[in-house]
Amino acid sequence: MIITAIYTIGVLAALYASLLAPERASTAIMASGLINGIATILLIVFIDPKVSVIADEVINQKGSYLQLKSLSLMMIVSRLFGTILAQVLFIPGAKYIAWLTKFTFELFNIG
Repeated sequence: MIITAIYTIGVLAALYASLLAPERASTAIMASGLINGIATILLIVFIDPKVSVIADEVINQKGSYLQLKSLSLMMIVSRLFGTILAQVLFIPGAKYIAWLTKFTFELFNIG
């Protein structure tokens, strides 16, 4: 759910952060790629290996098709709830991105 929420708000929160901090708008917008990259890495590390192992077991007739079906249903439900959670995290996420761009500007003396 959390990874889906990060994916869902990544681009929109970065765009909204550019409105919150117009002097650092380009930095805030560019943060969307970083956010989606982190979400991709989290998916690859935590979700994909488990799904792949279960699917492989089903193909090799070592696992239960019902287990794979339930996992698929659980993934669908977690994506739905992750999208709902994203609505709650949208404004705080945008404020965090705006704050992070300020911190980055101060740290590297940009602008």
